[in-house]
Formats: sequence, C-alpha cells, structure tokens
Amino acid sequence: MDVESVAVKLYELVPLEFTAARDVFVAQARKAGDKRLAAAIAGLRKPTVAVWAAGLLARRRPNEAHALVQLGEALRTAHRTLDGGQMRKLSHDQHVVIGELARTARALAVEVGRG
Repeated sequence: MDVESVAVKLYELVPLEFTAARDVFVAQARKAGDKRLAAAIAGLRKPTVAVWAAGLLARRRPNEAHALVQLGEALRTAHRTLDGGQMRKLSHDQHVVIGELARTARALAVEVGRG
C-alpha cells in the first residue's frame, strides 16, 4: 500500500464515502506500523462535489476531458501570438465545451447515484 494507490481508490468514491474509507486506510497503515504512510493518507482531503465530478469525468470520459486541455493549449497560443480573431473564436468554443462537459459530468454523477 502506498499513498498514490490509496488516493486513487479514495478519489473514485463518492464524497460521502470518502472520510470513512480514508480512516480505514489510515488504521491499516498504523496497524502495519507505517506512521509516515498513515499521516500521508490522513492528509488527503475530501473533494468537493464539483472536484469529484470533474475527476469522474476525467476517468470515465478521458477523450472529452482532453478536448478541454487541447482548447486551453490553443487559447494560450492565440494569446501569445495576440491573434484576436482566434482568441474570440476559442473563447466562444471554451464556453460551449465547458457547458457540454458540465452536463456530461452531471449525467455521470447521476449514473453513480450522486445527482
């Protein structure tokens, strides 16, 4: 058991289950005599529902989430080159993509029982 693998498991849970599950992992690390690991796991913070939904989207629909990353890269390039037309177009695209991703994240949350 390491903190990274525990974090992956914890952040896949709905936020209401996070704290109890984290406490179980902390207890397991303490029982194994690994105080440093127990402290690291105890330091993991419960995500907000919005952050949890974003993580759910990234895990379940990585291609759609990656589209936002690509859009961000294009926006950075447009800003660096001071391309006003491209910045306006990409800014509009950003609003559209974020709206679509928000709807998708909400639908995924409903699928796993957290609407």
